[in-house]
Amino acid sequence: MLWPPGYHQYWKSRFLPALSDAAIETLVGRFADVPSPLSVIVIDHLGGAVARVEPDATAFPHRGWEYDFLISSAWADPADSERNIRWTRELYAAMGPELAQAIYSNYMYLGDESEQRVREVYGQNAARLAELKAAYDPANLFGSRQIAGLAT
Repeated sequence: MLWPPGYHQYWKSRFLPALSDAAIETLVGRFADVPSPLSVIVIDHLGGAVARVEPDATAFPHRGWEYDFLISSAWADPADSERNIRWTRELYAAMGPELAQAIYSNYMYLGDESEQRVREVYGQNAARLAELKAAYDPANLFGSRQIAGLAT
C-alpha cells in the first residue's frame, strides 16, 4: 500500500517538463539517502489523450507537460518526522531547476493553499473558475476554499 493508514506523510510535487540527465542524476543521488523505506518518487508520463484536450476545456490546464513528479515520504515513528521532511524538502529543492511552476491539483498539500499555489494548480483557468464558483456556489456548499478565496 502506497499510503498506509496511520503513517506520517509529507509530499512535494510539480510538473516536470523533461526527464533530463540532470534530473535523473539528482533523483538517483538523493534517493540513496532516503530515510524511510516507505518513501517513493512517482513520475507519471503524460501526453497522449491528456495532451489532446485544450487547456481551457476543463479546470485542469496543465496538458503540455511531459511528466508529473511527486515525492511521497511516509514513515511510522513520529520521532523521524524532522528527518523525513528535511529529506523531502532537500530533494525537492535540488530538483527545482528541472521543475515547472505548475502543480497537479490532487497534489496540492493542505497548509499550502496560498493564492500563488492555487494559480499554479489552475493556471490560466483560475480566474474563470473563481467566477464560476462565485456564481454557482456563493455559499461554498461544495467546500473548495482554494477557489472560493481566489481573487478574480
